[in-house]
Amino acid sequence: MVRPRNVNRVKVEKEIPDWEQEEFESRSDIKRAAQAVTDLAETIAQMSEDQIKRLQLPQNFTEAVLLYKKIGKGPALKRQKLYLGKMLRDNEPLIVEIKEKLAEIELKKKQQNAHFHKLEQWRDRLIAEGDAALHELLQQYPQVDRQQIRQLMRNAQKEQQQNKPPKSSREIFQYLKSLEW
Repeated sequence: MVRPRNVNRVKVEKEIPDWEQEEFESRSDIKRAAQAVTDLAETIAQMSEDQIKRLQLPQNFTEAVLLYKKIGKGPALKRQKLYLGKMLRDNEPLIVEIKEKLAEIELKKKQQNAHFHKLEQWRDRLIAEGDAALHELLQQYPQVDRQQIRQLMRNAQKEQQQNKPPKSSREIFQYLKSLEW
Protein backbone atom coordinates (compact mmCIF):
# COMPACT_ATOMS: atom_id res chain seq x y z
CA MET A 1 0.00 0.00 0.00
CA VAL A 2 1.26 3.47 -0.87
CA ARG A 3 1.30 5.91 1.96
CA PRO A 4 -0.29 9.26 1.12
CA ARG A 5 2.60 11.25 2.52
CA ASN A 6 5.07 9.65 0.06
CA VAL A 7 3.00 10.19 -3.08
CA ASN A 8 4.39 12.82 -5.46
CA ARG A 9 7.29 13.45 -3.14
CA VAL A 10 10.28 14.85 -5.01
CA LYS A 11 13.81 14.58 -3.75
CA VAL A 12 15.73 17.75 -4.55
CA GLU A 13 19.36 17.20 -5.51
CA LYS A 14 21.70 19.53 -3.66
CA GLU A 15 24.80 20.70 -5.41
CA ILE A 16 27.98 19.30 -3.92
CA PRO A 17 30.11 22.17 -2.64
CA ASP A 18 33.80 22.42 -3.48
CA TRP A 19 36.16 21.40 -0.71
CA GLU A 20 38.26 24.52 -1.26
CA GLN A 21 35.50 26.95 -0.26
CA GLU A 22 35.64 28.82 3.00
CA GLU A 23 32.41 27.85 4.75
CA PHE A 24 29.92 25.01 4.66
CA GLU A 25 26.26 25.31 5.56
CA SER A 26 26.05 22.02 7.42
CA ARG A 27 28.00 18.96 8.50
CA SER A 28 26.31 17.05 5.68
CA ASP A 29 27.82 19.50 3.19
CA ILE A 30 31.26 18.86 4.67
CA LYS A 31 30.75 15.12 4.30
CA ARG A 32 29.51 15.48 0.70
CA ALA A 33 32.51 17.65 -0.20
CA ALA A 34 34.91 15.19 1.43
CA GLN A 35 33.28 12.32 -0.49
CA ALA A 36 33.62 14.29 -3.73
CA VAL A 37 37.36 14.71 -3.06
CA THR A 38 37.69 10.98 -2.36
CA ASP A 39 35.82 10.25 -5.60
CA LEU A 40 38.27 12.55 -7.41
CA ALA A 41 41.13 10.43 -6.07
CA GLU A 42 39.34 7.29 -7.25
CA THR A 43 38.91 8.83 -10.70
CA ILE A 44 42.66 9.34 -10.88
CA ALA A 45 43.22 5.76 -9.74
CA GLN A 46 41.10 4.49 -12.65
CA MET A 47 43.52 6.04 -15.14
CA SER A 48 46.42 4.07 -16.61
CA GLU A 49 49.84 4.32 -14.97
CA ASP A 50 51.19 6.39 -17.88
CA GLN A 51 48.35 8.88 -17.58
CA ILE A 52 48.89 9.15 -13.82
CA LYS A 53 52.59 9.81 -14.32
CA ARG A 54 51.85 12.42 -17.02
CA LEU A 55 49.75 14.37 -14.48
CA GLN A 56 53.02 15.08 -12.61
CA LEU A 57 51.52 14.85 -9.15
CA PRO A 58 53.64 14.78 -5.97
CA GLN A 59 55.65 11.59 -5.56
CA ASN A 60 53.97 10.40 -2.34
CA PHE A 61 50.48 10.83 -3.83
CA THR A 62 51.46 9.06 -7.06
CA GLU A 63 52.88 6.14 -5.08
CA ALA A 64 49.71 5.93 -2.99
CA VAL A 65 47.55 5.89 -6.15
CA LEU A 66 49.68 3.16 -7.72
CA LEU A 67 49.41 1.14 -4.50
CA TYR A 68 45.63 1.58 -4.64
CA LYS A 69 45.65 0.15 -8.16
CA LYS A 70 47.61 -2.92 -7.00
CA ILE A 71 45.28 -3.79 -4.12
CA GLY A 72 42.70 -6.35 -5.23
CA LYS A 73 39.63 -5.96 -3.08
CA GLY A 74 38.53 -5.92 0.51
CA PRO A 75 38.91 -3.52 3.41
CA ALA A 76 42.47 -2.55 2.44
CA LEU A 77 41.15 -1.08 -0.80
CA LYS A 78 38.61 1.04 1.08
CA ARG A 79 41.26 2.21 3.57
CA GLN A 80 43.63 3.20 0.77
CA LYS A 81 40.84 5.09 -1.03
CA LEU A 82 40.03 7.02 2.14
CA TYR A 83 43.75 7.69 2.65
CA LEU A 84 43.96 9.16 -0.86
CA GLY A 85 41.01 11.42 -0.07
CA LYS A 86 42.67 12.53 3.16
CA MET A 87 45.93 13.31 1.35
CA LEU A 88 44.03 15.51 -1.11
CA ARG A 89 42.04 17.29 1.60
CA ASP A 90 45.26 18.07 3.46
CA ASN A 91 46.74 19.60 0.30
CA GLU A 92 43.97 21.80 -1.13
CA PRO A 93 46.08 23.44 -3.89
CA LEU A 94 46.67 19.92 -5.24
CA ILE A 95 42.90 19.44 -5.61
CA VAL A 96 42.67 22.58 -7.74
CA GLU A 97 45.67 21.50 -9.82
CA ILE A 98 44.19 18.03 -10.41
CA LYS A 99 40.82 19.46 -11.41
CA GLU A 100 42.51 21.77 -13.92
CA LYS A 101 44.56 18.94 -15.42
CA LEU A 102 41.52 16.67 -15.69
CA ALA A 103 39.61 19.50 -17.38
CA GLU A 104 42.48 19.89 -19.89
CA ILE A 105 42.42 16.15 -20.61
CA GLU A 106 38.65 16.25 -21.11
CA LEU A 107 38.99 19.24 -23.45
CA LYS A 108 41.62 17.41 -25.53
CA LYS A 109 39.34 14.37 -25.78
CA LYS A 110 36.47 16.55 -26.97
CA GLN A 111 38.67 18.25 -29.56
CA GLN A 112 39.93 14.89 -30.82
CA ASN A 113 36.37 13.55 -31.05
CA ALA A 114 35.30 16.63 -32.98
CA HIS A 115 38.25 16.15 -35.35
CA PHE A 116 37.33 12.50 -35.91
CA HIS A 117 33.69 13.45 -36.56
CA LYS A 118 34.88 15.93 -39.16
CA LEU A 119 36.97 13.22 -40.84
CA GLU A 120 34.01 10.83 -40.79
CA GLN A 121 31.84 13.48 -42.44
CA TRP A 122 34.44 13.99 -45.16
CA ARG A 123 34.65 10.24 -45.73
CA ASP A 124 30.86 9.91 -45.98
CA ARG A 125 30.63 12.88 -48.33
CA LEU A 126 33.39 11.51 -50.55
CA ILE A 127 31.60 8.19 -50.89
CA ALA A 128 28.11 9.66 -51.35
CA GLU A 129 28.81 12.74 -53.52
CA GLY A 130 31.84 11.53 -55.46
CA ASP A 131 33.82 14.02 -57.56
CA ALA A 132 32.02 17.13 -56.27
CA ALA A 133 33.10 16.41 -52.70
CA LEU A 134 36.59 15.43 -53.89
CA HIS A 135 36.96 18.75 -55.73
CA GLU A 136 35.93 20.65 -52.58
CA LEU A 137 38.32 18.58 -50.45
CA LEU A 138 41.20 19.30 -52.84
CA GLN A 139 40.45 23.04 -52.74
CA GLN A 140 40.57 23.09 -48.95
CA TYR A 141 43.46 20.63 -48.56
CA PRO A 142 45.80 20.59 -51.58
CA GLN A 143 48.15 18.03 -49.99
CA VAL A 144 45.62 15.22 -50.63
CA ASP A 145 46.74 12.63 -53.20
CA ARG A 146 44.00 12.77 -55.82
CA GLN A 147 44.71 9.40 -57.39
CA GLN A 148 44.81 7.46 -54.17
CA ILE A 149 41.67 9.01 -52.73
CA ARG A 150 39.73 8.49 -56.02
CA GLN A 151 40.71 4.81 -56.06
CA LEU A 152 39.60 4.40 -52.47
CA MET A 153 36.33 6.21 -53.23
CA ARG A 154 35.54 3.91 -56.18
CA ASN A 155 36.33 0.82 -54.12
CA ALA A 156 34.15 2.05 -51.24
CA GLN A 157 31.24 2.77 -53.59
CA LYS A 158 31.53 -0.75 -55.10
CA GLU A 159 31.63 -2.27 -51.63
CA GLN A 160 28.48 -0.35 -50.68
CA GLN A 161 26.64 -1.54 -53.80
CA GLN A 162 27.65 -5.16 -53.22
CA ASN A 163 26.94 -5.04 -49.46
CA LYS A 164 30.50 -5.98 -48.61
CA PRO A 165 32.33 -4.94 -45.43
CA PRO A 166 33.47 -1.28 -45.61
CA LYS A 167 37.21 -1.95 -45.94
CA SER A 168 37.86 0.95 -48.32
CA SER A 169 35.76 3.31 -46.21
CA ARG A 170 38.05 2.55 -43.30
CA GLU A 171 41.08 3.11 -45.53
CA ILE A 172 39.72 6.51 -46.57
CA PHE A 173 39.31 7.43 -42.92
CA GLN A 174 42.84 6.25 -42.09
CA TYR A 175 44.25 8.18 -45.05
CA LEU A 176 42.46 11.38 -44.00
CA LYS A 177 43.60 10.82 -40.42
CA SER A 178 47.22 10.45 -41.52
CA LEU A 179 47.20 13.87 -43.21
CA GLU A 180 48.16 16.91 -41.17
CA TRP A 181 45.11 19.19 -41.11
